Amino acid sequence: MTLILVIAETIGHIGELYPEKYAIGMKIGYYIIYALDPADYLFAILYINCWLDESKAKCQKEVTYIYRAFMGINFVLVTVSVLFNLDWFYYFDGINYLRGPFFLVRGILILVFCVLLSVYVILNFNAIYSGYQKPILALPLIALAGGCLQVFFTEMNMTYGSIAIGILILFFYLQSKNLDIDYLTGALNRRGIDIVMENNIKTSLSTGHRFSAIMLDLDRFKEINDTYGHNEGDYALKIVSTILFKVFSNEAAIGRFGGDEFCVICSIDSQDELEDRIELIDDELDKWNYRGEKPYKLEVSMGSMIYNPAESMSVKQFQIAIDELMYIQKRKHHLADNRR
Repeated sequence: MTLILVIAETIGHIGELYPEKYAIGMKIGYYIIYALDPADYLFAILYINCWLDESKAKCQKEVTYIYRAFMGINFVLVTVSVLFNLDWFYYFDGINYLRGPFFLVRGILILVFCVLLSVYVILNFNAIYSGYQKPILALPLIALAGGCLQVFFTEMNMTYGSIAIGILILFFYLQSKNLDIDYLTGALNRRGIDIVMENNIKTSLSTGHRFSAIMLDLDRFKEINDTYGHNEGDYALKIVSTILFKVFSNEAAIGRFGGDEFCVICSIDSQDELEDRIELIDDELDKWNYRGEKPYKLEVSMGSMIYNPAESMSVKQFQIAIDELMYIQKRKHHLADNRR
């Protein structure tokens, strides 16, 4: 949509520069801009909705409907104004483009919808998959800056340029981030968590600073998948990921190690503090289970260890050691299940 608007704007400017040959291009270009530019904000809403966890999203249907209505009403009014020479929003005096009496009203409305876009992102900030909030928020903020310049300064054509810049920033951020991100949970993928682990071990060996890691495995995950379907299995993984992000906030690297297994790498170097965090994970799972939102309960088996640089363990050795501790707890959970 932005590309269409940029092309229309270019055609309009060519018409202004060479009116004797391309005056019709000027009229077509400006009509397309005025008729369709609210579509950019509608498509932005639809795109943001793709990144929302629908179970947490607020006002999703209402806001989308409002944007659809605004786009439709704008299209009708601009078309009527052009067809009947009403000059409501813009008109041409010979070859000169001039703003109509309702130009500013429409411009301010578009800015309001751009602000509403930012408000919508902020309102749903916690519903956006972890790791993607800031670049998603940057898109409407950059578009708003360009829109303000366009509306209040006649000679500055910044709206589509700013939207294009926002889209490029978002695109390059997501392209680079997605190399190391698990698309389902928003956590790091195996590649990403391996890189973090390797970097932490190198730093620990060179500085002597200790760090810790936790391996988690979702108990009875196959049973959830087989009984309730893969969508519920995916939902269960998202809940575990959300709880980990809540417990550790930005203090840790959280990754989906594979399947139903997660890994947390953090700077905690005290065994007591590490055990407190593990207890917090169990507490959050207990709270979720108590609410009874689903017909199944979520439990995890965990293994944890503080990395000691004096032992010079490799990445693989450290991961195997934590894995073994996790599977010891998992075997205890299976044994307890069999006794019930």
